[in-house]
Amino acid sequence: MPDVTVTSTIHSFMQSPDAAAARTAISAAASTHSHIVNDVTGLQTALDGKSATGHTHSVSDVTGLSTTLSAKADLVGGLVPSNQLPSYVDDVVEVTTLPASGDTGKIYVLTSGGDANKIYRWSGSQFIEISASSGGGGLATQVQTYSTPGTYTWTKPANAVYVDVVVISGGGGGAAGRKGGTGTAAPGGGGGAGGSYSARGFDAALLGASEVVVVGGGGAGGSGVTGTSVNGPAGNPGGSSSFGTWIQVSGGGGAGITTTSSGPAGSAASARAMFQGTSGANGGTGAGASTTSALVGAGGGGSGGGLTATTPSGVSGGNGGTCLSTWFTGGLGTGGTSSVNGNPGPSVTANSPLCSGGAGGGGSSTLGDGGNGGNGGLYGGGGGGGGAALDGSTFSGSGGNGAPGIVVVTTYF
Repeated sequence: MPDVTVTSTIHSFMQSPDAAAARTAISAAASTHSHIVNDVTGLQTALDGKSATGHTHSVSDVTGLSTTLSAKADLVGGLVPSNQLPSYVDDVVEVTTLPASGDTGKIYVLTSGGDANKIYRWSGSQFIEISASSGGGGLATQVQTYSTPGTYTWTKPANAVYVDVVVISGGGGGAAGRKGGTGTAAPGGGGGAGGSYSARGFDAALLGASEVVVVGGGGAGGSGVTGTSVNGPAGNPGGSSSFGTWIQVSGGGGAGITTTSSGPAGSAASARAMFQGTSGANGGTGAGASTTSALVGAGGGGSGGGLTATTPSGVSGGNGGTCLSTWFTGGLGTGGTSSVNGNPGPSVTANSPLCSGGAGGGGSSTLGDGGNGGNGGLYGGGGGGGGAALDGSTFSGSGGNGAPGIVVVTTYF
């Protein structure tokens, strides 16, 4: 085994005291040793291209970092500024009352009154309630109110489950009083009829993707007349209101032409309504007549005061009808020797799906113009009739305008 003997001999030598001398003789390094940087070829150049273990970078040193940060929101006091929020939640505005118009993309929260904590958004033409309250509990709702006469398109919201609809038609206008000479009868104008009321609920699936909404306007009252021995013009009927073909309610009738014999009242006739309004009061030659009360529909207008053919004297107009018994009271048409206008019918809170009362009739006069009938109250109230006047005056009393109707659609999700 000569190889083993040689290897063993070399190993023994390398471990001997003479090994150091041998390494020195052949310029060999020790098995454990160190080098300076310059002793390693190319090392200094390689190190010059490296960063220190503790160092910093500017944003521009990192590729794409500036672009990525520009797409992120800033924080001001720990909050994202409103101008950097998405357009659909760019602001929440707390108000005590809703303004006349709003801004799209803003949420309006009422902070006081009976509607406190209700939340609305601006659709571009009207405020739409998006929840009954900011608090929890109950079903989520969306209330859409159409209170300006005209034609609209209701679009069924996504995920709608049930829809309630209230429809009220417009009230009829009162007729003007007659002008007559001494010895000639001059009745006061009749009152316009109140609008009618209907309400229905629907499974949302029954309704179309959209439905046409029509809000009926109030009928205009007849204008007071000049000249001598002239009949009083009739009032105009109120407009019908509807929701698609599902609910259709006719408007209150306008009062008829005032002649020497009578002042016909407007008639409330809406066979398709759940609750009809009341007819107006007929005009006559004596004190104006008051009309009857309505249960749910709107009240009709009182008639204007008239003048008898013999010994005429100014008298008061009649009272408008009430709605829901003692809830709302019609205006009082007061008169006398001077022209006194009838009071308007009381109005419910704006955008409430409720009818109101009719207006009072104007008083007649022998010394001046006849009193004008009052305007019907929101929503659907009939206008009052105008008071009669003698030929020596300028005008007989004009009939009051009927109030417009309203349509309110409440969607449940």
